[in-house]
Amino acid sequence: MNLYTVHYRQEAENSLTGMAEDVVLVKDGFNWLALFVPTVWFLAKKMWLVFAIYLVIQAALIALVYWADMPSEILTTMKITGNIILGFEGNDIHRWSLNRQRYRQKLTVAARDMIAAEHRFFSYVTSGRAFSRRAGEAEFTETVS
Repeated sequence: MNLYTVHYRQEAENSLTGMAEDVVLVKDGFNWLALFVPTVWFLAKKMWLVFAIYLVIQAALIALVYWADMPSEILTTMKITGNIILGFEGNDIHRWSLNRQRYRQKLTVAARDMIAAEHRFFSYVTSGRAFSRRAGEAEFTETVS
C-alpha cells in the first residue's frame, strides 16, 4: 500500500471538472526518475525554478573541480551523491514546487497505485454531493442528506 498526497488549487474546490483538471497526486517515498534522469524529471513536472537551481549547482560543481584542479572522480562522486539525495527528496521537492504554484495539499490517500488513489480520492470528494450541470461544467451544489 502506497501513500499519495493530493494537491489542487483553491479555485477548483467547488467544481468537479476544475478539480479533475487541476488535481495532482504525489507519491510518498523514493523517486527513481529523480535518481536516474533528474533533468528530464524536473522538466516533465514543470519545476522550472528547481531545474534552474539544479543547473546552477551542476555548473558550480564543474567549475569547482576545474579551478581547484581536482580529479574528475570527485565530480562524479558529487554528482552521484546529489542524485541519490534527489531520489530520496524528489517528491518533497515536487510538493514544494506545487505549493509555489498555488496548489495546496488537501488529503493523503492510501492505495496500491496511482489509478486506485485517484479513484479513492474522487469517490471521497463526490460522496454525498449533488451535481448541477451548467455550460459543460459540473459544479457541486448543496450536500445531499
